[in-house]
Amino acid sequence: MVFAITLTSKKRPAGVSQTRPVLSDGDVMDYSGSAPGCQAHIQNTSGDNDDFDTLSDDDLNALNALEAEERVDNKVKRTRVKSVYRDALFRPLFQAVAELDKLRSTGGTSVTYATPSHPLFPVLHIINDHMPSSTPYKHENLTDAEERRQARFWRDYDVIVNGLRKHVVPAPWRDLSDPARLEWFHHALRSQGEVQAFTLRLSDDVEASARGQGSTAGWLSKRIARQLEGSLGRKVDRWFALEVSDHNKLHLHGELQITSDEAKAARKALRLSGGEWVSVRQHQAHTKQDPSVIWAFYSAKRWNHIRPWTSWRLAQISRPINGDWYSATKPVRSLAAELYLERHKEVIKLMKTLSP
Repeated sequence: MVFAITLTSKKRPAGVSQTRPVLSDGDVMDYSGSAPGCQAHIQNTSGDNDDFDTLSDDDLNALNALEAEERVDNKVKRTRVKSVYRDALFRPLFQAVAELDKLRSTGGTSVTYATPSHPLFPVLHIINDHMPSSTPYKHENLTDAEERRQARFWRDYDVIVNGLRKHVVPAPWRDLSDPARLEWFHHALRSQGEVQAFTLRLSDDVEASARGQGSTAGWLSKRIARQLEGSLGRKVDRWFALEVSDHNKLHLHGELQITSDEAKAARKALRLSGGEWVSVRQHQAHTKQDPSVIWAFYSAKRWNHIRPWTSWRLAQISRPINGDWYSATKPVRSLAAELYLERHKEVIKLMKTLSP
C-alpha cells in the first residue's frame, strides 16, 4: 500500500516573520518549530495487503488523513473519528491558555504567543484576566530543547487536509486523539504528586503471551497492577503505551504515581510483571523522576505503527498487538478528562475574544 502526499504551501500572514515569540517582559519562548502551513492532498495508489513494518512514516500520516476522511452510509452506525489533525490545529490555543495561567500566577499583564507557521493561529495576544485557575492543572516550564521536541512531534499533523470536516472548536474529550490523551494522562498524574517515568522490556515468553491476548495492553496492565500492589502495598495509578521496536520487540513506556523512595521496588515489580530476565536484568526496567510532557510524546512516537484503525478501507493492515495500544487506570482517565474539560472551556472563552 503506497500513499502519495502533495503539500501546497499557504502564504504566511502579512507582517508575521519566522521569529521566536517574545513575552511582554522580554523573555523568549521557542514555539516556532511547527510545520509550515500547508494543504495536504492524499491519494491511495495501491490496494495491496500490507503491514506496519513495510509502511513509511509518510504512508502512516497519509493513513491518518484517510481514516479521518472516511465516510459511511447513513444507515450504518457511525464510529466517532478521533482526529489528530484537529488536535494539532487547535493546540496553540491550549498552549496560550497555559501561558495565561502562568500570567495569573506571576501577575504579568500580557503575553504574545506566536507560532508563525501555524495555518490558523500564527499570533495570539493574551491579556491577564486575573482569574484563578479552576483546576489542579500545574503549569509545566519546558526548556527550549523540549519545546522544539514537542513542536517536532506535532508538526506532521499541523496542516489543513483537503476533504476533511472543518472543525470550528477543539475536540471534546471523547473525540481526543490517542497522542493527546497521553499528554493529559501525564498532566493528571503530575497534578497529584510525584511521578516516575518508566520503560519496561518483556521476556520472550511474556511477549508471546501478550501478543496473543484479546487485549494486549489490558493483559499487561493487570500483571503490572498485581506486582506493584504486592511490592508497594497499595494500588498504583499509572499509564503506559506499547511500542514495537525496529527489531520487532514489544516494550512499554509510561508513568507511575510513585515516590523516588519507591522506585527501586517498583522496578523489581515491573521486571516480574514483564517476565524477569535471567541475565542483564538491570537493563529490563528503568525509571526516571519527574518526567516532562515530552515523555508522553516520546511514548507515542510510533503510535501509527501499532494503533487500531477504524476505517474499513484500512482493515487489511495487520497489527502486532490486539486491542488498544495504551492503558491508564480509571482515576488517571477520570482526572485527565476533568482537566481537559476545564481547559477546553477556557479555550472556547479565548476563541470568543479573537478577531474574526
